[in-house]
Amino acid sequence: MKFFKKDELRLLWPFYLDALFIGMLFLLPPFSILYFREIGLSLTQIGFLASSSALAMILFEIPTGAIADIFGRKISVILGAFLSGIIVFSIFFFNEFYLILILFFFWGAFGTLMSGADEAWIVDLLKHKKRKNLIHEYYTKRHSFISTSLLVSGIIGAILVKQFGLGIIWPVTGGAMILTSFVLFFGKEYFVKKKQHIKERTKELFSHTKKSINYSLKHQAILFLVIISVIMIFLNNLAGDITWYPFLQDLGLQEYWFGYLYSSLMFLGIFIPYFSKPLIKKLGGYKNYFFTILFLMMLFLFSVGFINTLIFALIVFLLFMSMYDFYIPINRIYFQNFIPGKMRATIGSFGNMVAALGVIIASPLAGFFADNIGPQNTIFISSFILIPMIILYSKIKDSNREN
Repeated sequence: MKFFKKDELRLLWPFYLDALFIGMLFLLPPFSILYFREIGLSLTQIGFLASSSALAMILFEIPTGAIADIFGRKISVILGAFLSGIIVFSIFFFNEFYLILILFFFWGAFGTLMSGADEAWIVDLLKHKKRKNLIHEYYTKRHSFISTSLLVSGIIGAILVKQFGLGIIWPVTGGAMILTSFVLFFGKEYFVKKKQHIKERTKELFSHTKKSINYSLKHQAILFLVIISVIMIFLNNLAGDITWYPFLQDLGLQEYWFGYLYSSLMFLGIFIPYFSKPLIKKLGGYKNYFFTILFLMMLFLFSVGFINTLIFALIVFLLFMSMYDFYIPINRIYFQNFIPGKMRATIGSFGNMVAALGVIIASPLAGFFADNIGPQNTIFISSFILIPMIILYSKIKDSNREN
């Protein structure tokens, strides 16, 4: 059996190369917070960088969507990748907080040129070529390529950071984004210009958002799950990279070792999701599954308050972060069980907007707590956030469509 099906490489090779290339040289996740601490930014300031990017995503989602509709998805994605690469590369040359804040805002804005347009580009192309059977192949292989490349990226990052220092992450990642934009020039496109203008898109967005909010408020399960997702955003920040990495660094973990740590997480993430389905059956359904995962997360976070050695901190970190691989995919499936097909897109867009708003508040808040009470205490306190999540899950009545 061939790994690639007929016409698959001919149509999709630039996108597969992009998934592998940019992933292997995307060095920011393990090292960016360490870099910003090294140049003197506080954790609160680092939190505001994420807020700036999220704010730009909300503000520019509509205008940049119009660019994709008018000029095509291909030019929108390529332009977004190229300009984002320029921004990321430029961060290397600035140490002033407000200048970096502005760069992050533009990075978020340019990112909206790619969001949604990248997937639409490929799906429309395959449908036009009458190769709809390759859509599933694309998503499956792309996920595999990205997982593999991110695993490798941690190792590459560790080697480069040890040799050249933390600053190397920006030119390498930015350069890779610029180069991948040139690779995408070779991607074929099927594009039919839409006559919809920004004003019409704005009306449509507000109309869909209004419908989503009304439906969510009337549907208890969806309302509770949206609230849970907001709480999870705060947890992701209070017990995320902005607190864990400084905590591990303060305990003595050397900078380049964060790359190997990141690769370890990516390795676990490849296999963990395959254990979820049998575990759901063994525990007696989705809700018991969520109770178990969230309780373990709470236990791991609570134990951080009593850790004073690096080895135990690393063990707890890996155990806690691996819980996300158990939780996130299954929570998405569970959430979809309650949404009727005709509302799926609008409620999904509403959820993305709520998530962006949550990041705007949660990121600087997490940095503020970490600066004032310390990363370790912030992680410890975050364990109590999981209690209302468990309560909300317990009050959800399972959907009849649940598998």
